[in-house]
Amino acid sequence: MSLRLHRRDLLLLEALALRIRLVGQRQAAESFWAGHLANARRRLMQLVQAGFLIRAIVNAQPLPELLAPVLRWQPGQPDPDAQQVSFQLQSRWRYRALRPTVVFFATETTIAQFGGRERSRTLVTQTTHDLGVTSVWLRFYQESTSSAQLWVGEDILAPSRVGQKLPDAALVNAHGDPNLLIEFGGSYGPQRVKDFHDDASARQLPYQLW
Repeated sequence: MSLRLHRRDLLLLEALALRIRLVGQRQAAESFWAGHLANARRRLMQLVQAGFLIRAIVNAQPLPELLAPVLRWQPGQPDPDAQQVSFQLQSRWRYRALRPTVVFFATETTIAQFGGRERSRTLVTQTTHDLGVTSVWLRFYQESTSSAQLWVGEDILAPSRVGQKLPDAALVNAHGDPNLLIEFGGSYGPQRVKDFHDDASARQLPYQLW
């Protein structure tokens, strides 16, 4: 099927190839179709039929509202209280049961077209986490398109991070070096919060933990 791609299509496809692993149907509708779910569903299905996207129904927890990072840190600041940060992360998931969720992935053709790298399909157990990462990217996109364009996703970062902790994303400079690490904290326990912080601190990189 031949389909003329509009700016909105290209932005979403590029994001799925380079910045995020998947997008929820409702996330896409709210961010790119002004909340019009029927219009979003129709266009997304056209992109599926044209071979740009894959549609799937997965079980995921509804996301908490992500308005700001739970923690912002930069070199020179005191180490955070991992126990307290973990409590904030975990407490927001109460009463959020798994439910069927419509999501879309980029096809291998789309990933190659935008210069991305092949990646394994998101594990079912990671779906909620990956939707959370998408929600954070959408927050960046809404607040600063230029910052959202500097966002590089985990799968693109992986080859340059051998032997290091791999964040969910990073904002990079013109040379592709990270300036800011981005992590969706999900319901991380204190040790995982500490491990992420210690790695960023050792390399003197600021971060946001959402």
